[in-house]
Amino acid sequence: MTTTFKTIGRASLAVGILAAMIGAAGASGLQSRLGGSEWGYSGEADATARYIQFAGAGRVLGFGGCNRFSGSYQITPDGLTIGPLVATMRACAEDVMKREGEFFRVLESARKADVTKLELVLKAEDGSTLVPLARRDFD
Repeated sequence: MTTTFKTIGRASLAVGILAAMIGAAGASGLQSRLGGSEWGYSGEADATARYIQFAGAGRVLGFGGCNRFSGSYQITPDGLTIGPLVATMRACAEDVMKREGEFFRVLESARKADVTKLELVLKAEDGSTLVPLARRDFD
């Protein structure tokens, strides 16, 4: 009977290690698809075009439409978290400031992400879409 428990224990350990490796590979894959490029709203190309860039070492930077921002992000086997974010304190037109505030709220609400070569879809904890962003450049 002791042998049975040891075998089951070893099998459980092997399954746990394999699951951790798969999760790490998924996180690494997400990082490689996000890294370096700017992601913004499709159709925004003027001076208030909003974007986020995923830099190395878990850092993000970007432009909210009025202010530059930076902060942290973390990729986990379960998803993606962004924030906290900090921004410069410029004042702009009311509509631009409103769009910027909404952008910051969406970024900090993200808990999951789907990424293709051309699109980043940020999602809430429940998997619902918060915002689709388009790749603005190619690194």
